[in-house]
Amino acid sequence: MSTATTTQQGTVHPHTSLGHLNFARVVRSEWIKLWTLRSTFWTLISAVVLVVGIAALVAVAIPDKSTLVDRVSAAQRAAVEAQAADFAQTAATAGLTFASLVIAVLGVLVISGEFSTGMIRSSFTAVPRRFPVFGAKTLVLFVVAFLAGLISSAASWAVAVPILTAKGYTGDLFSSDTLWAILGAGAYLGLVAVFALGVGAILKSTAGGIAGALGVLLVLPIIASLVGGLTRTQWVTDAQHYLISNAGSGMAGLANGDLEPWANVLTVLVWAAVAFVGGALLLQRRDA
Repeated sequence: MSTATTTQQGTVHPHTSLGHLNFARVVRSEWIKLWTLRSTFWTLISAVVLVVGIAALVAVAIPDKSTLVDRVSAAQRAAVEAQAADFAQTAATAGLTFASLVIAVLGVLVISGEFSTGMIRSSFTAVPRRFPVFGAKTLVLFVVAFLAGLISSAASWAVAVPILTAKGYTGDLFSSDTLWAILGAGAYLGLVAVFALGVGAILKSTAGGIAGALGVLLVLPIIASLVGGLTRTQWVTDAQHYLISNAGSGMAGLANGDLEPWANVLTVLVWAAVAFVGGALLLQRRDA
């Protein structure tokens, strides 16, 4: 609706009502803020290059199937044949861990950058309830990371399968297992971004947020593996399967102990939800 007001000089100025601020507009503002950061573009490009590039390198490095079979004894050939059936999966997902680290850095920067520059105060002034801002950031970041993961995972399969097929291995780019693996990898990177965003909101520090997120994704599995191997403690070995990075590999189609696909999804969802809820609660209670 438009109205008109008259100044002392008699000039008429039209005024347009923009309506009240709703969640859709908060999402749009967060989308604009995300893409005005130069780090967003380069981070996403790095994730795609890592996934596709490492998949290509691994696929090229794997020897021909005939050569591999000839290297082992007749008694070991059955085991080698069984392992070779998963080579396409292994090659296509080899870069997923590195991509998750890059996406985690982006997730932390999205929130910690606003704390460091003071922009978060402007955001909370415009949206005093605060949660819509955090919810919009989460939604935008998840969609962007999910799409980047989907594209990079599909491209890695498209690169790895033809190379390995030419070497005598099996691989079907359009099988249901492959399509679910691609979808799972994309969803995992999206949830990693949400997890890292929550960690960044909790710690309010770029260095601390990145250290915390990468510690959980990279360092914690290494420590758990070392402790489980050295102490031979069964519960530590079993607990490794419920780490976000191991469950994420399970979402991408790799074996993660005896966990079913739904259990891998649920595990990653719990990690992301805990970080998200913790970050949202602290944003409501602490000063910006």
